[in-house]
Amino acid sequence: MLADGLLDGERIGRAWMIDAGDLRRVSRSRPKVGRPWNAASAWAVLALAEGKASALPPVERSRAKERFALGLDKIVDRLAARADRRSFYVHPSVLAHLEESSKVVRGGVSAAADVGADILARGEFEGYVSGRHIAELVSAFGMDEQAARPNVVLRVVDDSVWPFGSGQKVASRSVVAVDLLESADPRSRRAGMNLLVVK
Repeated sequence: MLADGLLDGERIGRAWMIDAGDLRRVSRSRPKVGRPWNAASAWAVLALAEGKASALPPVERSRAKERFALGLDKIVDRLAARADRRSFYVHPSVLAHLEESSKVVRGGVSAAADVGADILARGEFEGYVSGRHIAELVSAFGMDEQAARPNVVLRVVDDSVWPFGSGQKVASRSVVAVDLLESADPRSRRAGMNLLVVK
């Protein structure tokens, strides 16, 4: 919010000083989005965003159209249930092997360059994995979920709603945009917004 000019603050050393009144004002002005949709509904909206909703049942397609009409940037919080977001640390030498794994679909900053986003992943990895493969990956790559400084984000998707095709290595543009919009990093959020604007 500071980087985007939505909130005023003053930087002192590494900290930001923000007026409590400004913080309350911004908090009140943010729309209440309600509870997240279930995973199937979230993936239906994202399928529609990519023009791939023809396989959806008519009722689900109609509901997805209604939700998508709000704009992906407005419903990011409602799409959170598409996957269980888990953070890990792996030794940096392992990152390239993780990226090459057939059980992972690159997303977020790791797929940004593939879909035309102006941001690079440096020393980090973001991807999607099905629920049936997460334990195997954690074990195979020695992932530490208790680390103070994680460098891997895996979004674990329930097998019943796995949205990616066989052999697919990169998430779609809309999925990557939503991943980036969920980031705490202002540059990633801007890159995600630009993906939604520029088609």
